Amino acid sequence: MSLEVTPKVLKITIDGVENEVVSGSMILDAILAQEIDIPHLCKSDAQGPLGACRTCLVEIAGSSRLVAACHTPVTDGMEVSTDSERTNRIRRGVLDLTIGMSADGRGQGQAALYANSHGLSSSTYVPNPRSSKDESNVFFSLDMNDCILCGRCVDACQNTQHIGAIGINGLGENAQIGSAFNASWRDSNCTSCGQCVSECPTGALLPKTLIGSASSHRMGRDTDIVSTTCPYCGVGCGLLVHRAEERIVWVDGEPNNQSSLGMTCVKGRFGLDFVHSEDRLTTPLIRRNGRLESASWDEALQLIAEKFVEARGSFASIASAKATNEDGYIQQKFVRAVMQTNSIDHCSRLCHAPSVVALMEQVGSGATSNSYLDYEQAGTLLVVGSDTSQNHPVIASRLRKAVQENDAALIVINPIEIELCEVATVHLQPRPGTDVALLNAMANVILEENLEDQIFISQRMEGFEEWRETVQQVSPEDAEKICGVSAEDIRRAARLFADPPLSQNGNPRGSCTIWGMGVTQHTMGSDNARALINLALLCGQVGGIGNGISPLRGQNNVQGCSDVGCLPNVFPGYEAVDTVESHDRWSAAWNTELTFEKGLQSTTMIESMLEGTIDTMYVVGENPLLSDPFLAHATEAFKNLSFLVVQDIFMHETAEIADVVLPAAAFAEKDGTFTNSERRVQLVRKIVNPPGEARDDWKIISELARRVLTILGRPDQGFSHESASDIFDEMSSLMPIIGGLSHERLDREGGIQWPCPDVEHPGTPRLFTEEFPRGRGKFVGVQQGPPAAELPSKRFPFTLITGRTLYHWHGGVITRRVKGLVDMVPVVTVDINIDDAVQLNLHDGDDVQLASRRGEIIAQVKTGKRQRRGELFVPFVQLEGVAANFLTNDELDTLAGIPEYKACAVRIESPGTPTRRGKKRSLKNHF
Repeated sequence: MSLEVTPKVLKITIDGVENEVVSGSMILDAILAQEIDIPHLCKSDAQGPLGACRTCLVEIAGSSRLVAACHTPVTDGMEVSTDSERTNRIRRGVLDLTIGMSADGRGQGQAALYANSHGLSSSTYVPNPRSSKDESNVFFSLDMNDCILCGRCVDACQNTQHIGAIGINGLGENAQIGSAFNASWRDSNCTSCGQCVSECPTGALLPKTLIGSASSHRMGRDTDIVSTTCPYCGVGCGLLVHRAEERIVWVDGEPNNQSSLGMTCVKGRFGLDFVHSEDRLTTPLIRRNGRLESASWDEALQLIAEKFVEARGSFASIASAKATNEDGYIQQKFVRAVMQTNSIDHCSRLCHAPSVVALMEQVGSGATSNSYLDYEQAGTLLVVGSDTSQNHPVIASRLRKAVQENDAALIVINPIEIELCEVATVHLQPRPGTDVALLNAMANVILEENLEDQIFISQRMEGFEEWRETVQQVSPEDAEKICGVSAEDIRRAARLFADPPLSQNGNPRGSCTIWGMGVTQHTMGSDNARALINLALLCGQVGGIGNGISPLRGQNNVQGCSDVGCLPNVFPGYEAVDTVESHDRWSAAWNTELTFEKGLQSTTMIESMLEGTIDTMYVVGENPLLSDPFLAHATEAFKNLSFLVVQDIFMHETAEIADVVLPAAAFAEKDGTFTNSERRVQLVRKIVNPPGEARDDWKIISELARRVLTILGRPDQGFSHESASDIFDEMSSLMPIIGGLSHERLDREGGIQWPCPDVEHPGTPRLFTEEFPRGRGKFVGVQQGPPAAELPSKRFPFTLITGRTLYHWHGGVITRRVKGLVDMVPVVTVDINIDDAVQLNLHDGDDVQLASRRGEIIAQVKTGKRQRRGELFVPFVQLEGVAANFLTNDELDTLAGIPEYKACAVRIESPGTPTRRGKKRSLKNHF
C-alpha cells in the first residue's frame, strides 16, 4: 500500500500580492507564476537554477542583502520586492556589465531586451572584444564576446538532446564554449539541431541562415509566434514559428508538445526556408505545343475536369503524406465518390505497408501501440532497421535519454553501424535481408530458457504451438551462419529483450520494439515484420507501461494519410472497401454508390500504366519519378499516360512531364492537422499566405470535384466545405477513432492520440491494454528465404543499401531549396568499407560510378567501417541529378507491394568522364 504525500503549501507575498506555492519552489518560480517578468538569463525551463548571471536579484523583507531569485527557496510568510529602487539600481549595474562584455557594447538576445527595459540601450563600459566569432557551423555562429558562460547551451546539448557535442573548455578567464578537444563545430559530433541557439540568452549563439534579422526577431521584436507542427518526419515535433512581414524568421521548439518536449532537429529549426523559395509554383501550367505555359485556374480546372470525366474507369491517384488529413480525406473522397474507383494510394506503400499487413494480421490494428514516453520508461529498447538519428532525430534523443539517464538496455539490429550504436548495449549486425533468421533465433533462445510470458500467451494469443515448431528449427548457431552475427550476441540480446533490466528503484520494466524501413523495404518485408511482432507477443511486451510495438512512420503525415483512407483497400478509419457493411455505410454517407473492388497499389499502378489500363493519373504532393525504384521503368510508365496532372509546391521530375501542373500551398500556408507516429493528431496553423495563385490542396480538389460532378449532371455530394475545420468535423462524424476530436478541442488541449471516440475521452496513449481488435493475438510462423531478390554476382559483386541522411528529406525536393542543408550535404555519397576501398585504391572524396542492371550514377566516396565488406550505402536523396533509385530494384513484397529498396546488386566502376548525372539503362538491355 502506497501513501501519497501532499506537498506543503507556503505563502509568499510578492510586490504586495500574496500567493501560494508548494514547498521546494524557488522565489523565481513564484515570481514568474504571477506573470512578473524580471531578468533571468542563466535559468531556463529545461535547466535547474545556476545562479551565475545575478540578474534576478530581489529584496527579501528583513534581509540586508539582495538574493538571486532563481536558487533561493521560498519560506512560509516570505515578503519579496522585485521593483524597489535599490533592486533596480543594482540589477541595472549587473546588466550594464553583462552587455558591456559584447563586441558592440549593446548586447543581443534576452540580455539586450532586459537591459533596454532598465534604460540601457548600450553599456556605459567601453567594449573590449576578447575573441573572434566561430563561424564554422553552417547554421549558426558563436561569439564568445557575448557569452556569460551560463551553461544553458551545454545543458541543452547534453541533457535535452543528449548529444554531448559541446562543453565549457578551459578555466577562469580562459573558459570558452566549444566542442570536445576544441575541434571546429563542423568537425564535431554536433547535429546542428540548434537547441543551444534557442537556449542562449545573450545572442552569443546566433543563427545565420534564417531570413531577416534573426537576432532582433528572437528577442520578440516585430514578430508574432504561431504554434504549428513540423512538416518533415513522423515524430510530429511542435514548432513555435516566429513570423514578421510574411516571412518565417526563427523557429523554437514547442516545450508543451508531448511528442517533442521542446526539441527539434536541424530541419525543423533551420529547414523551413523552402517556404519562401523563388522556385515555388505560383500559377497553373498547361502543356501547349510540348511546353508548360501559364494558365488561369478556370482554364486549368475545366480542362482537367473534362479529361477526368473521359477517364472514369482508367483513372488512378496518388495522395501526399506531406499534406494534411483534411487534404487527404477530400482527395480520397473525390477518387471514390466522384471518379468511382478505389485506386488511390500514397507513400505508405513505400515504407510501412508490410508493417500494416503484419500488424493487421496478428493484432488487428496497423498503428503504433504505444507512446514515445514509453521509450523513456522501458527497460530494454529493441531498435531494428532504423537509423533513428538520421530519420527521427528527436526520437533518437529520447532513446539516448532512456539509456543515459534511466539505465535502459539498447539492442540495435542493423547492417549499418549507426550513431545509436555508440550507446547500445549490444549491436547485432546481420547481413542484409537475414532478419527472419535472426529474430527466429532470438525467439528460440527465449523458449529454450523459459523466458516467454506464458500467462499472456495462454490468455491472449493463438497459433503458439504451430509457430513454436517454426522457430525451434533455428538455433543461434544456425542463425550465425546465415546472418553473420555471433550466437552469443544473439543469446544476449534475446535475454535482454525477454527480461529487461529493473528500474533504478528496483521495479520491473518492459521492452519496446521499434523498427524502420530496414525491416520493411525487402521482398520479404511482411515476413520480417511478422517475425518481429512474434517476438514482442512472445514476451507479452504490448499494452503496458514501457513496452509496445512501434513502426516509426517516415513522413510527417503518413499515419494520418492512412487513417483518412488514402489506401486502395480501406475507407477512412480502416474499414474494408469490399465488405457490405462498410461499403453501404460510406455509400450512404457520401450519397453515391461506391465500388466494392479494391483499387491498385501505387507500385502496381506502374504496370497498369504500361499496359494502358490506367491512362490518367492525378498525383498530389508526390514525386514518383524520384521516389520509385528502377526509375527508367517508372518513367516509361508515366510517359505512357494519356493525361497526367501533378499538384505540388515545386516543379520536379514528375511535374516536368505532366500535362497540367497546379500550384499548391505549403504546410505553413494553410490550416489543418497532421497525425504523427504515436497516433497523435495535432494542429497545423497558417503562418503566411501562399505565393501567387497557389491554393490549399483541399480547395483545389473540391473545386475540381464540383466541376466533374457538373459535367456528369450529378449534385455536389459534399465538396463545399468552408474551412479545414469543417472537413475535420465531417471526418470525425464518420470515423469513430477520431469521433471526439475537433480543431477547437485540439487548439484548446493540444495533440490527442486516437482512438478518441467521444468528446469526454482523453485519448489513448497505449493500445491493446486488455484485448486486441481481432480478439486474440496471432503468432504467424515465417521462415528465412533468399536475402534479396537480386544477390551479388561476379558481374555485380556489391550489395547496395539505401536510406536517409539527416540533412535532407527523402528525394530532397524541399531540402534542396535550403542553402544550409545543401551546404552540409551537397552531393550524393557512397559509404564503402575501408578494406574494400583499399583493395580498389579508393579514397575519401573520390568520384566513382555505381552501376546496377538498371542504371548508373556518379557518387563521392566515404570510407569507414559502418558496414561489412561487400556492402555499400547510398542515401536516396537526389543531388545534382544523382539519385540512388536509378539503381534500385522494383521487385515487390507480394503481400504489401513494397519495392526492395534495401538490397540490390551493384558494381563500382571508374567514372570515366566525371558527371554528376544519373543515367538510365535501356529497358531492353537491363539484364
